[in-house]
Amino acid sequence: MIDRDNLFTWPPAVFFWALVCALLWGSAFPMVKTGFVMLDIQHNTGGKLYFAAYRFLLAGLMIFAGVVVSGRSLLLSRHRDYGAMVLTGLLQTTLQYTFFYIGLSNTTGVKASIIIASGSFFLALFSHLWFKDDPISVRKSTGLILGFLGIVLVNIRGSSLDFHMTLTGEGFILLTALSSTLALVVVKKTALRVYPPLMSAYQLVTGAAALFLLALFFESPTVLTFSGPSLVLLLYLSFLSAAAFSLWYLLIKHNRLSSMAVYRFLIPVCAALLSVAIIDSEHLQWPALAALVMVCLGMVLTARE
Repeated sequence: MIDRDNLFTWPPAVFFWALVCALLWGSAFPMVKTGFVMLDIQHNTGGKLYFAAYRFLLAGLMIFAGVVVSGRSLLLSRHRDYGAMVLTGLLQTTLQYTFFYIGLSNTTGVKASIIIASGSFFLALFSHLWFKDDPISVRKSTGLILGFLGIVLVNIRGSSLDFHMTLTGEGFILLTALSSTLALVVVKKTALRVYPPLMSAYQLVTGAAALFLLALFFESPTVLTFSGPSLVLLLYLSFLSAAAFSLWYLLIKHNRLSSMAVYRFLIPVCAALLSVAIIDSEHLQWPALAALVMVCLGMVLTARE
C-alpha cells in the first residue's frame, strides 16, 4: 500500500502536481488579461485590485467549504498561528499583487517575467539560510540556472530587454518576488502544525480583505460592473487559485524549498504556451519550446538528487 505522503514526495508525483499548479497559474495570465478587457480596467489600478480581492476572497471561501465538507475543523490549534496566517496573507496576496500590478504598469512584461523568475533563486537561498537540512548543492544550482536561462530565452524579443530600472517599475517587481519568497518560508515553518489547504484559505481571505481596503484609496467599488461572462471568468480564476495554492502548500510541506524552487519556472512557460492557445494575437515561437526543455532539464537534475 502506498503511503499517502508519497503522493507529495515521490519525484514523478511531485512533478505531476507541480505541473498541475503551473498549468492552473499559467492559465491565469491570459484569463486575467481577458477579465481586464471585459471589465474595462486595463489602465485602472483600483479596478485591478478589486478584481484580485474578489478573486482571492472567493478562492479562500471555496477552500473553507471544502475543509468543512471533509470534516476538518476550521479552528487552529495555536493562537499564534493566526498571526502567521495574517502575515502569509499580507506577503503572498496583498503585497505581492499590489507590487505586481503597479510594477507591471511601469515596466515591460519581458523584464517583469525575468525578474519574477529570479524569485526561485531567492527561495533556494532563503531556504538554505533558514533550514539546516536544505543545503544548496551544485546539482540544484545547475538546475536553477538552466530554468532561469529558459525563462530569459522565452521572454527576449528583439530590443525589449534593457538595463533601465525604476523603483516603481522593476523595483516593485523585485519586491513581488521577495514577498512571495518570504511567504513560502512562513508556510514551510507553519505547515508542520496547520493543514496546508486550511492555511491557504486563511491567507487568501486575509490577503483579499487587505487588497480591498487598499483599493478603496484608488477607486470606489462601483468601478467594477460584472456581467454573466465576467462572473464565470471570476469563478474560474477563484477556483484555480484555490486548487493551485492548496496543492502547492502541500508540496511545500513535504519537500525542501530549494528542491521546489526549480518547479516555479514552469509557471511562466505554461503561461506563454497557454496564452498562445487562448489569445488570438499570441503566436507560438521556438524560444517557448526551448525554454520548456531547459526547465525540464533543471527539474530532472533537482529530482535526481
